[in-house]
Amino acid sequence: MSPAYFAGHGQIGAVMQTADAFENVRAALSFFVDFYRDLADWRAVAARLSGFETAVAAAEAAAVTPPVIRVASVAEATSLHTEALDVRLPNGAPLLAADQFAIALGDRVLVTGPTGSGKSTLFRALDGIWPFGSGSVTIPRDASVRMMPQRPYFPDGSLADAIAYPAPPGRFAPEAILEALTAVGLPAFGERLDEQAHWNRMLSLGEQQRIAVARAILHAPDYLFLDEATASLDEPSEAGIYRLIEARLPRAAVVSIGHRSTLFAFHQRHVTVARTGERNVVQESAIRGQGSGIRS
Repeated sequence: MSPAYFAGHGQIGAVMQTADAFENVRAALSFFVDFYRDLADWRAVAARLSGFETAVAAAEAAAVTPPVIRVASVAEATSLHTEALDVRLPNGAPLLAADQFAIALGDRVLVTGPTGSGKSTLFRALDGIWPFGSGSVTIPRDASVRMMPQRPYFPDGSLADAIAYPAPPGRFAPEAILEALTAVGLPAFGERLDEQAHWNRMLSLGEQQRIAVARAILHAPDYLFLDEATASLDEPSEAGIYRLIEARLPRAAVVSIGHRSTLFAFHQRHVTVARTGERNVVQESAIRGQGSGIRS
């Protein structure tokens, strides 16, 4: 266009329009080169999200596709008990069997066994959050069940809301929360109830476990499952926590997973998970002269 313009055969506007058109074409054709890395990153993210959605859908389908562990709330039930409970991994591999395992209100049961034998998974099955397997779990109607893992969950927010979890904010009066904190040996935290923080990062694991016990005291469940929930405390502190649970929750059934021999003093029944054939089997021996509540 420049020779034509200087020869008097065109206007400067035509030259500028031609230059703009060329730049638009160049930029459009260069897009894929300039943004190749961004396009590759976008495709990788899309593929991960698609795979995640597929995995979620498959897990949801597996949780309801028979055979699954059936959990029923029955008004006539007087205890939490199992029938032909066969706990399996999500891929169908056998893990643990417990037939006619009964836990009555007021029971104190200690569960022991090798690491990886399925003790924590048994707790999840009894709580109704592990559907993989077969058999049934029956719970008395309106009975409340609370799980206390080794590392408790803490939502972001105020300390008072973290202690009250999963209850909504304001469910418990500050005085009740402070009393529970004092009971578990953390009275100094009473001045920080309104403080906003990531409490799972702020607190030591021992302090987190004490606060989990304070939660249990506030919620007063009918069935309390402790999955090595005091493992980060020294033995005297652990003993104090169990005496506190005994005093504050006398009617509750307390079922503990633990490895310390000192825990036997706070439980009347001893359940072991032993290897038999291709799977682990729940077996019971009595403590303090109590009879057996399970047949393997």
